[in-house]
Formats: sequence, structure tokens, C-alpha cells
Amino acid sequence: MRSVLETNKIQRLLIRGTNWIGDSVMAIPALKTVRRAFPQSSITLLVLPWVSDIYQGSQFVDEILLYDRDGRHAGMVGRLRLIRTLAERQFDAALLLQNAFESALLARLAGIPLRAGYNRDGRGWLLTHPIPLNRRLSGRHQSLYYLDLVEQLLGWNRAGLTNLRGSPKLDEQVDLTLSIGKESQRAARQRLRDEGVSFRRKLVGITPGASYGSAKRWLSDRYAEVLDRLIEEEHAEVIIFGSKKELTIAESIRQRMKNCPKILSGKTRLSQLMAMLTCCDLLITNDSGPMHLAAALRVPTLALFGSTDQSATGPLNPFAVVLNKKVECSPCLLRECPIDHRCMTYITADEVYQQAVQMLRVVG
Repeated sequence: MRSVLETNKIQRLLIRGTNWIGDSVMAIPALKTVRRAFPQSSITLLVLPWVSDIYQGSQFVDEILLYDRDGRHAGMVGRLRLIRTLAERQFDAALLLQNAFESALLARLAGIPLRAGYNRDGRGWLLTHPIPLNRRLSGRHQSLYYLDLVEQLLGWNRAGLTNLRGSPKLDEQVDLTLSIGKESQRAARQRLRDEGVSFRRKLVGITPGASYGSAKRWLSDRYAEVLDRLIEEEHAEVIIFGSKKELTIAESIRQRMKNCPKILSGKTRLSQLMAMLTCCDLLITNDSGPMHLAAALRVPTLALFGSTDQSATGPLNPFAVVLNKKVECSPCLLRECPIDHRCMTYITADEVYQQAVQMLRVVG
């Protein structure tokens, strides 16, 4: 298949990134592929502020441009300000990983001559290169959704898409790894010491939230039971991470515990969380943004799945284990469970504890 983009003629490329942490991580293989295809081009990534830390210091983009839609880019005046900024940059092409109509409209109004993305949300007429969704992606991992868009544009009839069907080694074939600088790691360890972490025992991180909705969250009383047992029986140190909005979840877990875990919910920015995750011997988590960050950072991860589909959004991490219970209504993909949340209640505290212990002992 011939490339629909002439890579040698694109010197300034704009990529509109995705808005959620998990999606932003799963788009990394696509971004790395763009970098390989455009080694001499200047690549600017337009993203919302709360996901920008994921890409700081990365080698696959040259610049991160913030779309501050709650601040300087809010409202009609703010959007016009962003359009002017994009127009002044004189980009040769825009690659829209985000599906929204707005992303295509902004690129069109900014006068970017080549505009490529999936032909979705009624925006095909705004794109110079509308790409149809590959039907072979149905039921596949979300990372392949972004990767296939790029490969179709490049004219790559990648055998990998066929070879990866049903492959248990997807994590080894799709590269979404991230790395943290040594200085950031040192700062994270010092911050954790300041919070009382001794590093003389195994450190277990917990991310019990899920911004998408409560259907993805395991029960607070069971997290509490697992953490108490890890502290008392395995002599582990435990720390609860999360956003400021998830502080109430962390507090609900602490109230149910006999021991007192350390809580950093709402006390870290994303870059700090990423560095702290690399300090953990194990992360226990729901299907969430931090789960995908841990996967990209190769942190041993125990992921608890219920309403979502692990084949589509599971952690691409050779050091990850997924626990889920197949019930008749899962994966429903709903934000809130309309019945009894059985997909999560069927996961017992004892099996999570036993799996966590097994993983900690493998870590050594």
C-alpha cells in the first residue's frame, strides 16, 4: 500500500493527543511510529494539561503544546486564541489521534493544509485524509486502534496486526514503555521518605479510584482487608495514590483498616506519581489511568477488572496479572452498575491477597 502522506515534505507536524491518562499511554506506540517515520520533522503534541506530564522528556515528540480549555483557551475567545497560535506555527500537517469533531475543526480553522484522522463524529469533510476504521480492530487492544491509524496513513500493510490476533505476547510486540529520569526517581524516593516510607520492607501502592465511574472500582472494605493483611502478615509498607477527587475513597479505606496506611491522594502531580510508582514493588489497582502508567513503567501490577474488557484496555505489561470474574453482564462498559456490581463483588479479598503475596515473592 502506498503512503498517503509524503513524509519528506512534512517538516512541521502537529499531533492532537488524547484526553485521558489511559488513552494517552495507549497512544504511545502510535507516537513512536510517527517519530520513526518522520525522523527529521519537528513534532508538536497538543494535549490537555493534566496528561502532558506523561510525555515530558520523551524522545518521540519535540514539543508539548498545552490546550488549556479551562483557562486561557476557554470559551470562544480562548478557542480563537488557540487557533491563532496554531496558525502562527505554520504546521504542514495535523494528525488527530483524538476522535472529536472539535479537533478537526480547530486544525481546519488554523489553516493546516493536511489533516488526517479517523472518519468519525461527522468530521470527515474537515479532513483531507479521512481514514476508515479497520474492522479487524474490533475486540482488539486500544493501543492498536491508534497504531493502525498511523500505519494506514503511512501505507504500511503491517503483518503485525494479523499476527497479534489473540497473541498473549502483545505487551512484547507493542512498545508503550516510558522511562523516568534518575533525578525524578531520587526526588520521588526522598518524598516518600519524608512521608514515612522506610524502604526497608516491600512497598505496595494502591490506586483504588477510577475516574470513569464506580463500576470500575473494587470495594473499599476489601481493599482495607487486603492492606491490613499485607501490613500484618507480609510486613509491607502501603501507600494509597489517587487524585484529589479520589481522596474520599482513600479515606473510606483507611477508616475500615486496623492499621494506618499512608495517603497521597491529591498530593502529587502526574509526573510525581509516575516516579513514585517506579518505587513500588507492586501496584494493586482498578482499570484506571495509573494502571496504564504502571504498565508503561514496567511496574509489577495486579489489576482488578469488572465492567471493562481486559482484551481492549488491559495492562500491556509482562509483569502484570489481571483478576476478573466472567459474569453474564460483563463487560458492560457502563459508568455505574445498575444491579449488584457482581463483576467486582465476586473478586474476594483473599484471592487478591494471595495473588499479591505471590507477586511480591517473585520480586524477591
